[in-house]
Amino acid sequence: MNKEIAQIFKELSYYSSLGLQVGISILLGIGIGIFLDQHFGTTPVLMLIFLGLGIAAAFRNLLLAIKRSKKI
Repeated sequence: MNKEIAQIFKELSYYSSLGLQVGISILLGIGIGIFLDQHFGTTPVLMLIFLGLGIAAAFRNLLLAIKRSKKI
């Protein structure tokens, strides 16, 4: 396998994992928020805050991927 094909597969695997990164970021934010809400009794305040942080982290990952694709 030549280097160009190997590079294409490497980039393909990176970009195909973006969906998983987005989902995990959001679910992790929700999970932490629910856990903290149950611990402190602040339902649903902390869940909403951490949901927002999870969405922000997901967008950050997408923006980094776009920035990386422009370098190539």
